[in-house]
Amino acid sequence: MTQTQYEPPTINHHTVVLGPLARSGEAQIEITTTEESGEVRTRTLLVPAGLPNERVTIAVEEPPKPRPGRKRRHWKPRPPRVWITEIHEASPLRTTAPCPVFGPCGGCQLQHMQYEKQLEWKRDVVQQLLLDVGGFTNPPLLNTVPCDVPWHYRNHMRFSVNRDGQPGLTVRGTHRVLPLTNCPIAHEQINQVLEVVSQHQNARPQVLIRTATTSKQTLIQPTQNDEVTEQLQAVGLDIQTDTMEETLAGQTYRIRPSSFFQTNTAQAEKMVSMILAGLLEDQPDEKASQLTVVDAYCGVGTFAAVMAKHVEKVIAIEESASAIKDAQWNTRDLTNVEIIKGKVEDMLPGLSEQIDGFVIDPPRAGCMPVVLDALLKHPVERIVYVSCEPSTLARDLRILCQQHPTYHLRSIQPLDMFPHTAHIESVAVLERRNS
Repeated sequence: MTQTQYEPPTINHHTVVLGPLARSGEAQIEITTTEESGEVRTRTLLVPAGLPNERVTIAVEEPPKPRPGRKRRHWKPRPPRVWITEIHEASPLRTTAPCPVFGPCGGCQLQHMQYEKQLEWKRDVVQQLLLDVGGFTNPPLLNTVPCDVPWHYRNHMRFSVNRDGQPGLTVRGTHRVLPLTNCPIAHEQINQVLEVVSQHQNARPQVLIRTATTSKQTLIQPTQNDEVTEQLQAVGLDIQTDTMEETLAGQTYRIRPSSFFQTNTAQAEKMVSMILAGLLEDQPDEKASQLTVVDAYCGVGTFAAVMAKHVEKVIAIEESASAIKDAQWNTRDLTNVEIIKGKVEDMLPGLSEQIDGFVIDPPRAGCMPVVLDALLKHPVERIVYVSCEPSTLARDLRILCQQHPTYHLRSIQPLDMFPHTAHIESVAVLERRNS
């Protein structure tokens, strides 16, 4: 039997001027090459850690060819791997990334861009999507709200574990783990944990670490052995294994490992204020106290618990059993919060009560059509739409405000929940049009 010969990857170098940033935060460039057959091919490539108008030399590693055999028909080519080998003319937007593995690491995309320029770029992305996808000619778009301290903000991290038991983050576009003992966007208490657990062999596939920002409570899964726990306690951490507590907007929340909670507590405080303002602005206190509002995709009840102090009733909807348990505990002293377990698209159409306001924080895919249909058939006075993906937000706003002009887009506020990454959070406020 002939052993398959290993063919080293083909790497070509090109000196180019980089184009605009793609939605992913990578610079775009067109490369024209001539194939062995003589065919001329033009491809658009994405260049990590690049900035518009920079003159650089890039390396392009072509993906491996499919191996002979039955699995060949299921083979799917991956994009070529691209990286900068030399910067000839740097952009004035460029700054030095503090992370030694920035570029290869898939955790961040924008550490090399000045922070104020990141904020401008994120606003521009939202604006372009509102124009192209949403159909808005002059959207009421505000400037991106910055994170006051754009480092060490993440209170929740999942570190992959390699075959040697070392925790870290994966190389961009691969499953290869970069072992780490410190991450500049992780909360310092998470870095304390990472430094300790990296000295030991960890179980695959992941180590999950969540931490409170107002206490030393830190939750780790899988549960660590006594030696690791003692080391962590020795540096002052209060190690938890099942639940932990975090404080947000004066409210204490219990959180389980798998429950959703905002990853940036400082920015979440600002988000809560935006949501309350969006719901209650221009409303006299006596009217606000009579409102019934829905908190869709309520998670652990973060928004429901805060809103309950200002309105007559909150109906919170969530499908995660873990999050429901936390939401019930977090609202245990609030008699005006009703928690419904189920998918929003299943529960919302069946609500019989008169709804005055609607807060929705859907996943990246945005709202299901049945949710939008319910909001169109039974309009509410105000909608506050919290979005983690501006393209699906623009799509949904087009349906609610343009295709079926039931609502008027009052404002849209980008919020930098994830500095130095391409993720963009927004809070949109819609109000019912007068018929």
